[in-house]
Amino acid sequence: MMSRFGTAFICLAPGYWIIQECTQLALNLDNIQPLLIPLSHDDDAQIAQRITVHLAISDPELEKAALSLLGRNARFSVVKGSIGYAALSDVRLIDEAPDLDQKRELDELNPPKLLFIGTGRSSNVLVEAARAGAWEYMDELEDVDVLEKAICSIVESKGSPLLKQIASGDVSSEILLSEFSTSSEVERVVVDIPNPLTPGEIEILDLVARGESSKNIGVIVGLGEQTIKNYVVKILGKTHTHNRAHAAALAAQHGWLSPLVSF
Repeated sequence: MMSRFGTAFICLAPGYWIIQECTQLALNLDNIQPLLIPLSHDDDAQIAQRITVHLAISDPELEKAALSLLGRNARFSVVKGSIGYAALSDVRLIDEAPDLDQKRELDELNPPKLLFIGTGRSSNVLVEAARAGAWEYMDELEDVDVLEKAICSIVESKGSPLLKQIASGDVSSEILLSEFSTSSEVERVVVDIPNPLTPGEIEILDLVARGESSKNIGVIVGLGEQTIKNYVVKILGKTHTHNRAHAAALAAQHGWLSPLVSF
């Protein structure tokens, strides 16, 4: 409850007292700020961390439903569409696997954790969500409480709730382990490929391996930030790698990089 006296505001809220002498002093000093005097440091009274959610959902109806549900909770700040890729977000909601070329083009330094919204909860569906890079999965038919809990679990958990769920199931864990085993065989074949990169691309990948951002690399080599990102996309394509770290590790294994780079 809030009541107004002249130019001063006095807030009545759980866990606060109004002290008459302090109130009169605030009014005399034309203090227009709320006068709040906490009784204690109750953890339950603390404001929960605000979570920014990016809606990158292809289904318009599903996007509309998610926006409506999340908009009711003041804890969530929601961005959607292509605008969300330019914003720093904690969680990204998807309903299909991200396009690999698009991920390379975006080249996000701090990509958000993915929550995959799909149909059903079969072992194959969960594994498909994990393949897409999702940290958590939920059925599109589940209610708002499940969506809110799923988002919060991603932010608060140190590991992937989805992988923990997959590991607890015999079928899903077997599928995932089989895929990892196959991926290892592919990696051993890739190790034997010759260097497909130009000297300029090697120079850029060398700087990538040292942890430099696209902007800093551009300054060092005298090129624009977007040009560097285009080079990175070409490097990933030529080396058949998934991201910058993967490309740098592969190049280091082959001895393509400067000897100063170590892993």
